[in-house]
Amino acid sequence: MSGRQVKLQQAEKGSILYHYTKSNGVNGILSHNCFWATKSDFLNDPNEFSHIQGIIDKVCQENIKTPELIEMFLQDSIYAERDKKREYFVLSFSKCRDSITMWSEFANKTGYNIGFRSDDIIARIEEAAEIAYHGLVVYNTRQQMQLIRKNICNYLPNLLRIPLDDILALGNKNREDETYQKACRKFQRTIEVYAMFFKHEGFAEEQEYRFIFKRQKDTMVQFRAKDGFMLPYIEIPLTEKNLPIEEIMVAPQNHIDLAKSGMEYMLHTKGYKANVSLSNIKLRY
Repeated sequence: MSGRQVKLQQAEKGSILYHYTKSNGVNGILSHNCFWATKSDFLNDPNEFSHIQGIIDKVCQENIKTPELIEMFLQDSIYAERDKKREYFVLSFSKCRDSITMWSEFANKTGYNIGFRSDDIIARIEEAAEIAYHGLVVYNTRQQMQLIRKNICNYLPNLLRIPLDDILALGNKNREDETYQKACRKFQRTIEVYAMFFKHEGFAEEQEYRFIFKRQKDTMVQFRAKDGFMLPYIEIPLTEKNLPIEEIMVAPQNHIDLAKSGMEYMLHTKGYKANVSLSNIKLRY
């Protein structure tokens, strides 16, 4: 992970990361110690990858002199087809312990969320698979623009050791110029990653924390049916020892005695000592 090229805020030590899931999901995780990471372009919000385009446009208009140079740079970077197309898979958690937004999106209001000790679960996931990137999703527009601005105005010029204006001048003279093309490739890779971590501020309540895995040659992609289409995912199988679970919470619409007692019994039989609690959200029917 390039600390300069991509900057992400990671989980604080001692914090809890919550994984919202349906009943069959929590059963699979506890029974098989396995997470499923979804292919990045099949995530729930169809607009989240187009959101970053508006951010890029604003930053370029502020920092590149003419519309012609902006169009040239964007065409040769984020819109350019590359021979090697990278595929990414996303595993989502949240910093929010009890969110109606997350219950609705991931657990259909009748599931559970599993609270994991962040330091321990990150270490366990790193044991199981190579994490390409992980960190908090960025919802603040100003912060998103700042990250893109730093990449264009600081990272690329420092990497190539020439000012941004000179990089663009090289491309304007010859779009196949090696230095200019390197800048375009680097920027495209950065945007690929930030596109998975930038979301509209309307989703800020999710407080989402994402793990990104890059598909390797030997990565086995699997499929499951969802809403009438096939959803590609990869398995992240953790070692057999018990997971670092702090607590499990029962969703708002699942407040029957059996939901809590059944989960408590399941944890007990598998050797866990984590608490099981009910969501504090009250819903009207």
